[in-house]
Formats: sequence, structure tokens, C-alpha cells
Amino acid sequence: MSLTMRCRFVRETFSIDVDVSVRSGCVLGIGGENGSGKTTTLDMIAGLLPCTSGSILIDDSVVDDSETGRFVQPEHRGVATVFQGGGLLPHLSVVGNLTFGRGRALRASPRFDEIVDAFDLRGLLRRRPNELSGGQRQRASLARAFLSPSRVLLLDEPTTFLDTDSRNAIRRLMKDWFVAYEGTVVLVSHDTSEIDELADVALRVDVTRGATTEANLVRD
Repeated sequence: MSLTMRCRFVRETFSIDVDVSVRSGCVLGIGGENGSGKTTTLDMIAGLLPCTSGSILIDDSVVDDSETGRFVQPEHRGVATVFQGGGLLPHLSVVGNLTFGRGRALRASPRFDEIVDAFDLRGLLRRRPNELSGGQRQRASLARAFLSPSRVLLLDEPTTFLDTDSRNAIRRLMKDWFVAYEGTVVLVSHDTSEIDELADVALRVDVTRGATTEANLVRD
């Protein structure tokens, strides 16, 4: 499994150029200032934004190509995303969020029990997101992502809104589960220490401002 991006995204006075290729089992860390295009990069991988020019490949399969017009919809890309703040469905319990779209078969599987216990969610399964702390919500969001059948895992500032203790606990969990994850992880963070600790390959977004703001992903 791998991820290759050689593409450009343009919107009014902002543009971002991405040229990166990472192999399976690799954690790609992307840093940079707020508003520089980090989340835009994730959105292109996820299929929430089409690239303006160039292409994106997942496992050597084209999911976005401006020349041919090929564009694979998000639900068919095999991409799991953990958004800032978690992104849990507020009307569902923790167990409902973990099994959303997959139901009883997933809940009856050994992997479900393994991940629920690893992320310390056993006593929280009946609670709804508004009954959880920030750290608990993020643990549930990460567990849901690891339960998803995915080729690429996207993490958008996964520890930004957490207190120090919760942040350190979530980092330890991510570090442990990255080792077992067979796909490619893309971690966006403004925290350089988080990228240093968790990423195998580190890139940053360099921004040039003028009449047009230009952002480029470059290797640290």
C-alpha cells in the first residue's frame, strides 16, 4: 500500500503544490502554520476536494487525475479520517459510532473487542459524545478509524484540543497502533514535537504571500 500525490490545488488567491510519495506502513507528518493548506491536502486525499491539476494514487490506483477526468468518490477510496475534535455522530452512542454502517457483524468480531479494550472504551460504549471528555471522544474517534477497512488513515490535528495528560495518552495509543496498521498514515499537526515523535517522514508547508498565496510541501 502506498500514497503518491503530484498535484496542485488552486482557489482564488490561494494555491498549494504537493509532490510526495510514501510507502505502506509509513507515517507521513505534515506541519506548517495555520491556514497554510495542511487540511486542504488531507481533503484532496480523502476526495472532499478534487485537485486542480495533477494526480493522486493510492496503492498505485488512480483516485484523482485532472487529465483523464478520473475521480473516485470518498466512500470508494478506502480512506479513514479523524477530524479535529473527533467528528463523532452526536445522536449515536460510542458503540453506534464504532459500528456505524457495519452493525452486529463488526461488534461480534474479535477485532472489535481488541480495539475497544486497547482504547479503554468498554465502560463508555453506551454514552453519547456529549457525555464524554475531550480525551474520551478522541479515543473513540481513533478506535472507529482503526476499525474501518482503510488503505490510508488521515489524522487532522488529533490532539489539538486535549489537555496535556490526554494528549500524551492519545500519542501513546497512536504510536502503538501505527505499528500494527498496514496502510499509510498522514498526520497533520502544528506541533513539531508530535510529528518528531510519531512520523517516519516529515514535511512542512512553506508559504509565500504576494498577490497569490502559494504553499508547497517540502521535506524537512
